[in-house]
Amino acid sequence: MAHFLIINTGGTIGMVHGDRGLEPRAGEIEAALSGQPALRDWQQHQLSWHHWDPLLDSSDLQPTHWYDLAATIRAHAHLAGVLIVHGTDTLAYTASALSYLLTDLSLPVVITGSMLPISAPDTDAIANLQLSLSALLAAKPEVVVALAGQLLPGSRVTKISTELDNSFAAPGWHEQRWALPANSQPMRIQKNWRPAAIGVLTLYPGIPMDGLMSMVDRFYRAIVINAFGNGNAAKDRALQRILSKALEKGIPVFVRSQCLNGAVDFRLYAAGAVFDENGAVACGAMPFEAVITKLQILCSEFDRSEQVIAGFNQQFAREWQ
Repeated sequence: MAHFLIINTGGTIGMVHGDRGLEPRAGEIEAALSGQPALRDWQQHQLSWHHWDPLLDSSDLQPTHWYDLAATIRAHAHLAGVLIVHGTDTLAYTASALSYLLTDLSLPVVITGSMLPISAPDTDAIANLQLSLSALLAAKPEVVVALAGQLLPGSRVTKISTELDNSFAAPGWHEQRWALPANSQPMRIQKNWRPAAIGVLTLYPGIPMDGLMSMVDRFYRAIVINAFGNGNAAKDRALQRILSKALEKGIPVFVRSQCLNGAVDFRLYAAGAVFDENGAVACGAMPFEAVITKLQILCSEFDRSEQVIAGFNQQFAREWQ
């Protein structure tokens, strides 16, 4: 018998129908795990519960919640593992953030949710909770997402559908990489959460550069550009000028692809040279959630741009695999 902590943050999995539609109810998941025949394997283990009050729609989660979750998990590091029940809308952000915040723990942390409430006919919640228990018992000491028959590394997931049970993917991830070490060294977080201005710009044909210029003028801590293809952009003197100014001011620019699959490589096409020549950092094949949460944590932890860049380029939780 193992002793697990279950943190219920909220989400569809524990909701019931109310006067205004689906609304959270704290005891739904607990009742299912103790009384649902399909979940009888959970009944062989000791379970401790931590219900958030109030339970939250995952759209309401903020970086402070990631740090609170990490602190709760650390306080229970003596247990066999932790299950986090979470809404699906921002699950990938929480999974990525915790992947970075908990790299120094030797503890399995599994995150799950569902597209339908646990009480609904044909719900996917039952299978997801069964999979979550298997993941906890496997005792892989890292953050794993358990959904729709898939076990995925927390730093590689992204939500791809609002309708399918199989609503999450890890583009570019290959199962054989589980055999590789998750990191070269842990990320050691010493500071509490500190907000930092990080700008995000998605390129499209004909985009004006006023927004990017504003980010540079206002000394944003970092800028993420969702570029075309392998990290390409149109020939634009304004873009060239703004990137040069960002480099002069010490504002790091990180470039990822708008494509779901494939990695950024500035030297593959001439259209990527504008980023390469102005010191931008390529984000490989990392999904947006992994990029933005890593930058949020690094900008909170460090004050100097070179520290943020060095930390970003280091693998902490399979984000570069």
